[in-house]
Amino acid sequence: MTTNILRRTTFVVPDADAAARFYSDVFGWTRFYDNPVKVHERFPPAAPHWAESHLVMLKAQDPKIGMVGFLQYLNPPFDTAVPVARTKVRMGEAILVVQTDDVDAVYPRAVAAGANIIAAPTDWEVPSHDGSSTIRLRTMSMFDPNGIYCEINQHG
Repeated sequence: MTTNILRRTTFVVPDADAAARFYSDVFGWTRFYDNPVKVHERFPPAAPHWAESHLVMLKAQDPKIGMVGFLQYLNPPFDTAVPVARTKVRMGEAILVVQTDDVDAVYPRAVAAGANIIAAPTDWEVPSHDGSSTIRLRTMSMFDPNGIYCEINQHG
């Protein structure tokens, strides 16, 4: 079987620079890629062929995986209004899950950076992947300024 590694999730946003700045401020992630890109009409299927865009990718600790990208169309072919005051996720929507070693330190940075906090740091438990044990978590959840839902977990 071939190797298939999930490397990055990219979100379409109205301002790639501002989106990247939020995650840099909250999590300390650094820019891996920051360039203008001519986007193919099928990757993703959203705009005319060779549409001008700005793509920013941030990396966490691993140099090849665990990245997040923000793609901004410079002449967007769709409405770029950001949903405000979101409180629920929708069908088909991504959930960005971040593991941290200090969720209580992330919380005030997220508030200061403009996140819509859904749940402040809360302790809870879930079954392990095989159901043989329990995983203790301290978790907060939020929508970022672009309406992207994030769950931030600290294993206890």
